[in-house]
Amino acid sequence: MRNLLALSLAGVFAFSVSTVSNAAESMSHSDLLKKVRDKARIQEQVNNQRVQTFQKEKSRQASLLADAKARLAAEEARSERLKNQFDENEKQLTQIAEDLRIKQGNLGELFGVVRQAANSLSGDISSSLVSAQYPGRDALLNKLIEAEGLPRMDDLRGFYVLMLQELTEQGKTTSFAADVVNEEGRTETQTVERIGTFNLLTGKDYLIYEQGQIKTLQVQPSAEVRDLAAEYESTDSGYAGLFIDPTKGGILQLEKLKMSLPDRLWKYKGFAGSTVMVLLAIGILIALERLFTLYMVTGPKVASQRKSSTPGNNPLGRIMKVYLANKDEDVENLELKLDEAVLKETPKIERGINLIKVIAALGPLLGLLGTVVGMIEVFQSITLHGTGDPRLMADGISQALVTTVWGLLAAIPLTFLHAVVAGKSKNIIHVLEEQSTGLMAQHDENNA
Repeated sequence: MRNLLALSLAGVFAFSVSTVSNAAESMSHSDLLKKVRDKARIQEQVNNQRVQTFQKEKSRQASLLADAKARLAAEEARSERLKNQFDENEKQLTQIAEDLRIKQGNLGELFGVVRQAANSLSGDISSSLVSAQYPGRDALLNKLIEAEGLPRMDDLRGFYVLMLQELTEQGKTTSFAADVVNEEGRTETQTVERIGTFNLLTGKDYLIYEQGQIKTLQVQPSAEVRDLAAEYESTDSGYAGLFIDPTKGGILQLEKLKMSLPDRLWKYKGFAGSTVMVLLAIGILIALERLFTLYMVTGPKVASQRKSSTPGNNPLGRIMKVYLANKDEDVENLELKLDEAVLKETPKIERGINLIKVIAALGPLLGLLGTVVGMIEVFQSITLHGTGDPRLMADGISQALVTTVWGLLAAIPLTFLHAVVAGKSKNIIHVLEEQSTGLMAQHDENNA
């Protein structure tokens, strides 16, 4: 503090000297001395006041420091006390847990068994068709699985009731109203028939239960299965047959992967199948044209000509024209003329029939060609990937055999159409030969 006062006085003295030097010319020595003394007195008062202020602040800072040290000591003592209390509590908790383990005995094993049983039953309950009628049954099982302490008696009783309910409902068929997600993804309230834990039905449609929702099976089983389901739904008393899924939905899920025969034929037709389809269309068009011509045009005209003696514009009429034009010839020449006329009409009647036969024979050959090519590809796949996946081999063989099916599908109707068309043409040719023979006989009688 004295150093501060000395520095202040030195500053005043320096200021006074500089002032004296500046005002020496205008002041006397006595005035200057008086002025310096006044300045020094004023500066001393200011310095004294500053010293007092510094002393007051020092006392307050010392008081605050002492207060902070007191609080620090109190908190350190409290921290030590809490630490000792925490260590003591840890020892007590360890002792209590050990005492609890000893006293639990078989109850601890019971808890483990309950948790294991609840865990194994949870998946079956969540996917069971009974849960479709009574949703939320797996909440109790999740509670038992996630519990850290011993199960309560109410929970154990509820677990027992849940298992008993599942066993009881497996042998029941019942109807209930539920929300069903249809094929378009919309939810509708429908009456659902539950067949034990095997199937869910609505009308003749089969349903599936997955992810907590009842959904309409996108690909329904065959018509035979659905018709039997409809008959079961309409039965009010007695017994009725029904197809059930013993895998509780597994077989029905496979229906979504199963491809119908028309879809498979169209998807795996390949080049050979496409060619057979084109040939089949050509063969059918030719056969239809021949059937229409023979049954609707040529046949009726020939039948009508047999009842008329006036030659018309038909095969039999043209033969009659030949007869009338050469009836004055001898028998040998007339017979040759009539045979020539019949032979001239035969190609017109039999036109296209052999082509139908050829197409009917080409269908299976092209199908066999596609099958052989497909089997070659299957064996190449086996060479590259081995026989580890039988489904890959089965699918490849199935694709290869599709072309054979196309060949048979083309051959069967074309063979039938060829037989029909050929039979009709032979009948017409037989009529022409019969009528020409009759004309010859009539000519012999006239000559006789």
